[in-house]
Amino acid sequence: MFWRSFCHPFVLAALVTVANVAKPVTVDDTAYVLFARHIATAPADPYGFSLFWWNQPDPAMEVLCPPVVPYWLAIGVKLFGEHIGLLKLWLFPFLLLLSWTLRLLLIRFARGTENFALPLLMLSAAVLPAVNLMLDVPAVALALASVELFIRAATLQSWWRAVLAGVVAGLAMQTKYSAFVAPAVIVWFGLVHRQFGLAALAASVCAVVFVGWELWLVQKYGRSHFMFHARSSGNGEGLWETLETKFDLIAPLTAYLGCLAASAGLLAASVLRVSRQWVAGIAVAWCAGFVLVATLPRRWTVIDNGFSVATGFWQVSGAVWLAAVAACACILLLRIRKGLSPRLSRSSLFLVGWFVIEVVAALGLTPFPAARRVIGVSLVMGILAARTAALIIRAHPERRPPRWVLAIGAGAGVLVAAFDTLDAFPEKVCAQGATHYTRNRRDGETVWFVGHWGFQFYCEREGMKPLIAKQTVARAGDFVVLPLYPEGDYFPRPYAGFDVSHPSEWVADALGDVECDDWLSAKTVPTFYGGVEPVTGRDSPRLRVRVYRLKSDWVMP
Repeated sequence: MFWRSFCHPFVLAALVTVANVAKPVTVDDTAYVLFARHIATAPADPYGFSLFWWNQPDPAMEVLCPPVVPYWLAIGVKLFGEHIGLLKLWLFPFLLLLSWTLRLLLIRFARGTENFALPLLMLSAAVLPAVNLMLDVPAVALALASVELFIRAATLQSWWRAVLAGVVAGLAMQTKYSAFVAPAVIVWFGLVHRQFGLAALAASVCAVVFVGWELWLVQKYGRSHFMFHARSSGNGEGLWETLETKFDLIAPLTAYLGCLAASAGLLAASVLRVSRQWVAGIAVAWCAGFVLVATLPRRWTVIDNGFSVATGFWQVSGAVWLAAVAACACILLLRIRKGLSPRLSRSSLFLVGWFVIEVVAALGLTPFPAARRVIGVSLVMGILAARTAALIIRAHPERRPPRWVLAIGAGAGVLVAAFDTLDAFPEKVCAQGATHYTRNRRDGETVWFVGHWGFQFYCEREGMKPLIAKQTVARAGDFVVLPLYPEGDYFPRPYAGFDVSHPSEWVADALGDVECDDWLSAKTVPTFYGGVEPVTGRDSPRLRVRVYRLKSDWVMP
């Protein structure tokens, strides 16, 4: 009775929402809060302002931020102010939609596994650590909901449900452009199930919703937000150069799947015709590797040419999970006992095709690798593995997935979320700690900071102003808060967007350093949000900043 209550979509969505509340503002959260702050005061002018985001104030139109989540957050700001915890609670409807839709899809394609697979997916590393105040989980929730709505429309031959599916798919695309996968999956379902008219209707409505918003932006601002970013991401490269960059994404995206798809991969491996001892051995090896990556210093894992064993571990893990799910896809599509022959199941063909579409989209729509690029892939892998499990259990009840699969899959999600929450605090701690040195400033004296992401949010909340290299003239008596980057870190935090120079001793007095550190090696910022691996070790404090007081006017070179 308790387990069935725990597996209810409402309960799981509430758990994920509450877990997210504990995390400070991190990485791109800051931009979405800035958009929400503006939209709350000017809802009819969403891009009519400038914001400091990279290395100088930029027009809002040039910062990648489709409208759905910022508008939703803006409603929250109007209702109860700019309280981060309350804004994160305000995202609960998206998580409820995701949880409920996953349950409906599991019942539809893998009936009997929903009480096992739903908590496995909702508490996995693909969802639990990935919510924040960002666009990705809401976009996936809307995309999955549009697919489920269209499947129901096709099953019931309902044109109005197809229209609704198109509207939701359009909203998903205007939540994050990676949700272009939603109409593709709808059309794929229509092709497989010969529902061409309804698929065309849903895709057309989706296009109207998406293009309608962009045309309104063109009418208001003279340009489309989507077209601007589509052109700017192309960089004028030719077809072959573009393909080369996409091939370069395969290894890091596989590494992210090594973490985010662990739940789906273990579920898939547990239902294959593989010895349970072998599967348990793979699980133990993966857990041991995860623990070592999280506890060993980074330098202990680096070998020749700068390649990290941790990176290799995540890439191999991702390849194993992909292989297990691919084997499940073969089971769903092919009969093997009496020679290879196809299984005539439209549902299985649709799911395998959906998985392929997600993988292709993850590569094709990805400007740089990050964990959020493979959330949709990981969840569809889980649905596909669950369908395989459901079919096998009906024929062989003894091959039911063991409970330790759920324990490891959900446990990994909880650990990654815990690591990410811990690693989101340094920007907040250092920004607040810097005020210890600046609290006695006189009227007219300014505190300048350099940094990005969550550091920017908390510094501005403490009344500091962003310093722009080669432009800002900091006056004698002003304070300057500058990050101390670890040597050799190619993507340091808080990222500034330019080379950070510190004033000489003739120009400024160093008042002191603020450091945030702890015994745990594991870090996720910024690696979970952009890089080559989801979790890695470190050799330096999580974050260090130095506070200066200027003795003469200074411009950072």
